[in-house]
Amino acid sequence: MRVHLLSIGDELLLGQTVNTNAAWMGRKLTEDGWRVSSVSAISDSPEAIREALDRGLAEADAVLITGGLGPTKDDLTKHVLAEHFGTELVMHEDIAAGIQAWFESRNVPFLEVNRLQAMLPRDCTVLPNPLGTASGMWFERPGGKVVVSMPGVPYEMEGLMLNEVLPRLRSHFELPTTLYQTVVTAGIGESSLAELVAEWEDALPAKGVSLAYLPSPGQVKVRLGVQGPAEDREALQTLLNDEVEAFVALAEKHVIGRGDSGLPEAVLSALKERGQTACTAESCTGGTVASMLTAVPGASAAMWGGVVAYDNSVKVAQLGVAQSDLDAHGAVSEPVVLAMARGARERLGTTWAVSTSGIAGPTGGTPEKPVGTVWMAVSGPDGERAWCHRFGSQRERIIQRAARRILTHLHHAIQEGGVKGLEE
Repeated sequence: MRVHLLSIGDELLLGQTVNTNAAWMGRKLTEDGWRVSSVSAISDSPEAIREALDRGLAEADAVLITGGLGPTKDDLTKHVLAEHFGTELVMHEDIAAGIQAWFESRNVPFLEVNRLQAMLPRDCTVLPNPLGTASGMWFERPGGKVVVSMPGVPYEMEGLMLNEVLPRLRSHFELPTTLYQTVVTAGIGESSLAELVAEWEDALPAKGVSLAYLPSPGQVKVRLGVQGPAEDREALQTLLNDEVEAFVALAEKHVIGRGDSGLPEAVLSALKERGQTACTAESCTGGTVASMLTAVPGASAAMWGGVVAYDNSVKVAQLGVAQSDLDAHGAVSEPVVLAMARGARERLGTTWAVSTSGIAGPTGGTPEKPVGTVWMAVSGPDGERAWCHRFGSQRERIIQRAARRILTHLHHAIQEGGVKGLEE
């Protein structure tokens, strides 16, 4: 079954807002067995909405719309949908009461423009939205095709998708069994990983197993999938499990997690299993490593804190870096990152500490230390080790890659029980 995703809003076209809704929906729908046939972003105008809706219905079994459902006059989606389905807007008093209660619970004035959000097409199934004031709308066309309209606020859309839209789509359409599993790797590039598992990968098509590499800075996710008749679900699950385990056996050294789990989750899990703790000392990454760790629920059990030592004076005063090392080698150097990690570990009293210091650019590079040069270190129970990496020339990418790489080094160190057995 095919789905067309339609995102409405001038802010998407102007680049003021990134279309994260389409990415999230595409991922969830694919996991559910749908094929997203196309994605489009259009302006909030009746003509654009009509044309895009007609195109979507011509190519897909379902059109999922986000955006254009707010209280302002330029939110026109429900008007176009009412016209398209030959119905009229009517006041849904129960929805209006719910919107009023939503505002009152937040001590916010309830205005007439807010009440008008309960004016919805008569011939639609209203999808309740407890997270906001714009209801979702479900329409069915003769022949079984479906149009669904949802608010563009990401967390409201996600709530509607999970609680209303996906269950209704599963009931409305007969889908084949589609199963996916994702394995997360780090410390190895996409091409090197593909070379490592090439012989195994070549045999997958004959077995009916799909494979996709999903690279991002510092890690590569590998998604395996199978599809077949609903009655074959058990056999398909066994096939998928077997191939996932075969991949893990080949790439075991680089595997850090499965599913949505990434480096931060893998590091924290490894720490918790051993009753250990960690802290950070960051310069060029500016707290990114600490932020990645503390974004994981329950991180406080293993992540104790961090120091953003951006200026050299902070490195000296708070982490105990010797001024003589800074003078002789510069902030971006092996002696400095080793001292930063050591100082953080001693001062915060953790089992492990990591540090980063580099040149994120766009200026500040030299022939000896060009932009993208990052020194990093891990300090642990058996000592310290430092690495020097080059991460290109784009500032944000340098920061993200550096943060992920130091977490990869830390994860390996935890698994090995120390830094002495790690690769250079």
